[in-house]
Amino acid sequence: MTFKELLETVIFDDIWMELNKEYSLKDGAFDAYLGVFNQLKKLTPEPCHNCFHLAVVRVEDGFEPGKFIYDVFGIKSDDKERYALEVLPWKKWLSFEVIDKCIAVYSAAVVVAHSLYELTFFGYDAIKVKERIKDEIEILNECHKEFENGTAKYVPWEEVCKELGYVDNRTKEEKELEYKKFERINAENKMVYEEMLSE
Repeated sequence: MTFKELLETVIFDDIWMELNKEYSLKDGAFDAYLGVFNQLKKLTPEPCHNCFHLAVVRVEDGFEPGKFIYDVFGIKSDDKERYALEVLPWKKWLSFEVIDKCIAVYSAAVVVAHSLYELTFFGYDAIKVKERIKDEIEILNECHKEFENGTAKYVPWEEVCKELGYVDNRTKEEKELEYKKFERINAENKMVYEEMLSE
């Protein structure tokens, strides 16, 4: 089932219930997401060659152990990478085949809700988002050129932290403990991804 077809199977109230439960939304969010939902239903899907399959998977947050988040990403049939999708126009999202197991495990409304949250990374209007994506891709291409021709400026992590006023006061033992938690979370999440993406 494509994302466009999935949109036709859900009602916005169910989507809103999930969004409101999972995210800290600002005033006006209901109208913004309702607007996005309605725009998507009116848009014509853009054919996508070598297109992604859309996956929504609930995993533990590596930065906040004990907290679970929904990871929204694309996969291709011929590789195991997980691809970020927020730099793709909404019309392309509509052509994505949604992983059946994600719908079966979480529900259509949950899959749509978290997909809406992800695809609104750059805004709530399809035309403005498409323009913003174009600008972001130009910036990325410029950075890539700087990297390729050796003119990119590298800033050490320590300098970034200092500039932001971040001071890491953890002891060596605390860092090791956090690293072990992070490794555990990654191992458990890997099993979740494998299970959800298996045929």
